[in-house]
Amino acid sequence: MKRRDMLFGLGALGLSVAHRDPVALFRRLGRSDAFEPDVELALEAAAGDVQIRSGARTRVWKFSGRVLKGPTTSIQTHVDSFLGPTIRLRKGQKVRIRFRNALPEPSIVHWHGLDVPEAADGHPHLAIGPGAEYVYEFEVLNRAGTYWYHPHPHGRTGSQVYQGLVGMLIVSDEADEALALPRGADDMVCVLTDRTFDAQNQFAYLSGGMMDRMHGLLGDRMLVNGTENATWPLATRAYRIRLLNASSSRVYKLAWDDGTPMTLIGSDGGLLERPIEQPFVTLAPSQRADVILDLSQRATGTTVRLRSAPFTASEVSIDEGGMMGGMTGGMTGGMMGGGSGRGMRGGMGNAAPDGPVPNGAPLTLVTVNITRREASTFRMPTRLASYGDAWAEVPNAPVRRVALDFRAGQWLLGGKSYDMLDVAPDEIVRAGSTHIWEIANVGGMMGRQMAHPLHIHGTQFRVLSRTRPADATSPENSVREGLIDSGWRDTVLVMPRDTVRIQIRFTSYTGLFLYHCHILEHEDMGMMRNFRVVSA
Repeated sequence: MKRRDMLFGLGALGLSVAHRDPVALFRRLGRSDAFEPDVELALEAAAGDVQIRSGARTRVWKFSGRVLKGPTTSIQTHVDSFLGPTIRLRKGQKVRIRFRNALPEPSIVHWHGLDVPEAADGHPHLAIGPGAEYVYEFEVLNRAGTYWYHPHPHGRTGSQVYQGLVGMLIVSDEADEALALPRGADDMVCVLTDRTFDAQNQFAYLSGGMMDRMHGLLGDRMLVNGTENATWPLATRAYRIRLLNASSSRVYKLAWDDGTPMTLIGSDGGLLERPIEQPFVTLAPSQRADVILDLSQRATGTTVRLRSAPFTASEVSIDEGGMMGGMTGGMTGGMMGGGSGRGMRGGMGNAAPDGPVPNGAPLTLVTVNITRREASTFRMPTRLASYGDAWAEVPNAPVRRVALDFRAGQWLLGGKSYDMLDVAPDEIVRAGSTHIWEIANVGGMMGRQMAHPLHIHGTQFRVLSRTRPADATSPENSVREGLIDSGWRDTVLVMPRDTVRIQIRFTSYTGLFLYHCHILEHEDMGMMRNFRVVSA
């Protein structure tokens, strides 16, 4: 047994006992019984089944929740979907979440994008066993924005997310509310996932074996909020649509099918300074985008569709040696990613033979039917947010280079793979300090490279620049043209041969946190590292 796996097992065993007793947990993590939450929630991960397609119901793992204390609107349940409840919190609230693991294996929950203490971040070494409870306590420090939550046990994150453990978390604050953006029923979530089903309508995770792990899993069916062939009947008014890419590895090139520009108002870390309009938006795994869809000038009875526009798979995956490119380099025919040898779909939801759909295949995601006429008074604000001093460049910040490469059948970060508690000297930072990381997608053996979405826990960062070596030539890359580097991010898509410079102000909480590729299969294989925050 590898050292990291042994530590994971021992940690889960020990914590399973402690977490049955909240008082013991408080003492272990240095907490105080004096913490008085404004909001207290119960959250459970358990097996269930849902009707996704005609025929047999699909067995899933699903989050369910209820409000124990605080506003009843803190939990919004999604009926007839594996999607976990949307949790709605407010900046400044003190929150306690009692998580119960009713799964047959260890798990833990990560609050993706939130700045929380180490004990509340969902690090794999805190995973709890079946039947155990983990109590999270934190104050909501983040500005208003679209965040999410998902499991984070090492080696099993991809599987648990794939089986359905995904939920949205939305933070509000006074600045966001003062803008009179669409709210209530007009503030909608849109969670994008792809799945492969077997002949009995069950999820077929890693059906392509090692090829799925190496290249990232791609499904043959598109699900939106856990349903297939999503259709939304809407009125002639404006809607705020909070997009989340919760797929294992798929990159989306999001566009309206009638050529209407995508109006982007927010990214991973909340509102942008000003709205941005562009033909399409590139969304990598774990990234979020808030967009406005204004239907006030549309005629009833008309339709607009949210699509992922086509691009070639080689835009996000390069293999000069031919081994990988032969599997990913086309829109039709051959094998792709999953390596299963089955027939391939050119799109999702049509009558083509089942099989993994390559990155870049044209997809219809949501059909919006304008069904009723309603008056709209919405006016797009010209300015959305101000970042102040936090946005200023820090010219003398320490610089660290992080290479994304591939060697000996392993995707690596800085030449290293994951070890449960290991921290290298250059992975130790001072609480509240500002650093610059140069994330270089250098590739590896036989010129193999993929676009990697790098996620950093416990902070939001600013993208300073994106460059390529002078001798790096490639055909036109439309995925690159849709990248949104504006605003606060917690995940950045590092394209093949790119070097992306980001400026990070690290959390004021001390402890052990993670950074990793958010292609879930890469993360589970060890493309993940710790960093430790120490007292200033």
